Amino acid sequence: MNFTLYKDNKFVMQRKHFYPLRVHIMKALGMKSVFETSTKEVIKKAKKNNYRMEMSGNEI
Repeated sequence: MNFTLYKDNKFVMQRKHFYPLRVHIMKALGMKSVFETSTKEVIKKAKKNNYRMEMSGNEI
C-alpha cells in the first residue's frame, strides 16, 4: 500500500507507511508531541488545513 499526501491538491509526498505522513503533518501544523496526539486528531486538523490523503494499492 502507498499513502499519498496532498496540500491544496498539490502533491507533497508518498510513502509506503502512514507514520511518516503523520509526522510530516504534525510538524507542518506545529503540533508538539507525536505520541500524545491521536491519529484522529491529526487527520481532523489536516482536513481543516486543506491536506488530503489517499491510499492506493492492495499489496499484501
